[in-house]
Amino acid sequence: MPVAKIHVLEGQYNEARLGKVSSAIQNGLISALGIPPEDFFQIIHILPRGQFRHTPSFLGLNYSDDLIVKAKDEGVILLS
Repeated sequence: MPVAKIHVLEGQYNEARLGKVSSAIQNGLISALGIPPEDFFQIIHILPRGQFRHTPSFLGLNYSDDLIVKAKDEGVILLS
């Protein structure tokens, strides 16, 4: 039972866009881990700017305010 914890900046994602992110992450879990489609557990955190801080770039990658942080128990995955 993987739990996807998704962190986004307040004001960057409306419900429709969050729905697309949610579906993409769930489909990725199904594809990569072979979990059943009904094994669906997500927590979406919408954070104010003061609580969503990140470097503008790291290892040659640039991050905008559209940055999504997807946390899992084993670590963190950055999606941009």
